[in-house]
Amino acid sequence: MMLSALAAWLARIGIGTVADRLAAAYEAHEKAKTDTARIAAEERIKTLLAKRDVQVAESGNRVNTCMRAALAMPVAIILWKVLVYDKALGQWTGGTTDALSAELWQVVMTVIGFYFLAEVASTVTRIVKRK
Repeated sequence: MMLSALAAWLARIGIGTVADRLAAAYEAHEKAKTDTARIAAEERIKTLLAKRDVQVAESGNRVNTCMRAALAMPVAIILWKVLVYDKALGQWTGGTTDALSAELWQVVMTVIGFYFLAEVASTVTRIVKRK
């Protein structure tokens, strides 16, 4: 329960939601009927763009990259062992893995989700920077 709450909190502050909030801010800017609402939407857009830029800049940091790799490696090893050694080659290797707890599977899914979220954010950022 605690891990899912932590994962939900991380998702709310992550770059994926920055993209969602940015889209909503652009939409609010387009729908603004008064100058005050338009200026507020522009400020919101500037703030979100700055937040996105900080997150993108941090993603290129060497320490950050090494930390991500260190956190992802155990998940990759577990998945490789279960999928390749136990399942694909199981009849020849006799490989078995103890059942993983629900909490550990949540960690695995969070790491995988973060990987894809980071890739999507990186792709979106490259597309936006080209325009």
